[in-house]
Amino acid sequence: MRREAAPTTLRTRIAAAFLLLTLLVCGAFAVAAVNIASSIEDRLIDQRLSRTADSLVERARQNLPPDLPPSVTLYRGSAIPAELQGKPPGRYTVTQDGLQVNALLRDDLGAVFVLTDRDADFEKIQAGVYSLLGLAFVACLALALFLAQLTASRIVAPVTALAQAVETGAAPRAYPLLDSTDELGVLSRAFAASTEAQQRYLDRERWFTGDVSHELRTPLAVMLGAAEILKARLSGRDDLVELAERIRRTAADTSERVIAMLLLSRDPASTGAPPTALLPLLRQEMDRCRPLLRGKDVEMTLHADPDATSLEVPARPELAAIAVGNLIRNACQFTEQGRVDVRLERGRVVIEDTGIGIPAAVRDRIFDRFMQVDPAGAGSAGLGLAIVKRVAEHLGWVVSLEMPAAGGTRFVLSFDAEQVESAPG
Repeated sequence: MRREAAPTTLRTRIAAAFLLLTLLVCGAFAVAAVNIASSIEDRLIDQRLSRTADSLVERARQNLPPDLPPSVTLYRGSAIPAELQGKPPGRYTVTQDGLQVNALLRDDLGAVFVLTDRDADFEKIQAGVYSLLGLAFVACLALALFLAQLTASRIVAPVTALAQAVETGAAPRAYPLLDSTDELGVLSRAFAASTEAQQRYLDRERWFTGDVSHELRTPLAVMLGAAEILKARLSGRDDLVELAERIRRTAADTSERVIAMLLLSRDPASTGAPPTALLPLLRQEMDRCRPLLRGKDVEMTLHADPDATSLEVPARPELAAIAVGNLIRNACQFTEQGRVDVRLERGRVVIEDTGIGIPAAVRDRIFDRFMQVDPAGAGSAGLGLAIVKRVAEHLGWVVSLEMPAAGGTRFVLSFDAEQVESAPG
């Protein structure tokens, strides 16, 4: 099983960048300092050997005994180290007692002689220089870590404050850094402008939905009253009574849909979620859609699992009716022959048909707005399934599409089985 990597914070990235830069710069300086120190050491020793050799030659010409510094050793004849015998005059490096020492080979005295220099002071100086470089390197890293934390805090703190303001829903005008002239100010103003634009859009949508709902309620109430009066006056004329009943039922359905759309425009937490029995709701929506099957060789049936017949879900019935009603209506509308099966199971509602199916090219976008399955687009605005998805998300449900092997379509409305209840009695 693949483990997920721990998230890297902005503070950590800034600190890592400081440390990496310090490491590279200090490393470069340390390498340069070591090379310079080694070069200076070699040059000083070479100069001392050269001066000592010149002094030795001069004293030999004056028949004076050699006067050598304590760290310099003179080799002549067979005493010359084996690795330097036969070598031309010049400067060399030889190993003595496991240590590298500088050697100068000269022939100014008529015979070859060698001077070597093993000055412990230079080794102490070298060790001191290297220790100082190590301490300076560690001190630079510690200073870089301190500055990184300080800088990161100064950079991240305003970003964190801005994120908290956005997350808590603060007014855009109250966002921090709005007056800042740096990049953080640009970011804050961009967030504020985007939030204000979204808020204006949501307000317009909510106001529009509320206004439409308010304006439609009165004419729908008039239609309902008129249809009931007409139905009462047409007693005995069955053909006209049925027509009046259809008008009344359509006006009632429209009124319920208007209320549902108004609920859909509100925050789910503010609409409430009373327990709603699904089986009667499914029967109601199937009865509403049966007129769509007149003249078709289609049978619509309802199946309910034994443990789901008294199932109740926490949802407004108007919204639940929109979700299942649109799916049943689509199944009836696009099925010319065969079956429409509605199944109620514990945890989901399944609507399956033997209709024309859904082309593979549009299955991934079937819940998009204005997506039409019928190539001609007859009788459909392409909004039904988009509304179903929006209602499902509002209720905390999930709507999905499955393609049966025998053809047709199968839509599944799934809800949390742990939240459902059984109706008493």
